[in-house]
Amino acid sequence: MMSEQLLQTLVAKKLVHENTLVYANVRSKGLGGKDIFVKKDVYYYPGMPAGAIYDIEGMTPERFAKAYNIKPDGTFKEYKKRGRKPKTEA
Repeated sequence: MMSEQLLQTLVAKKLVHENTLVYANVRSKGLGGKDIFVKKDVYYYPGMPAGAIYDIEGMTPERFAKAYNIKPDGTFKEYKKRGRKPKTEA
């Protein structure tokens, strides 16, 4: 399960959006019309709680975040851009 801060960071950086496939614990209708919770692949929606998400695009949330240099607690370091500056800034 992932932390709320990590989910907010991933959404703010637009790494998780409506077309992102997540493996999560979601509510479904069972036999007899009862509401039950099942784990299945669904698309992320903005109201989804962070505790319900187990995988993002087939990776654990911590591994997915590490691929984009984000720590598991949701923090990241802004790196200085390298190379020449454009002439408009000079």
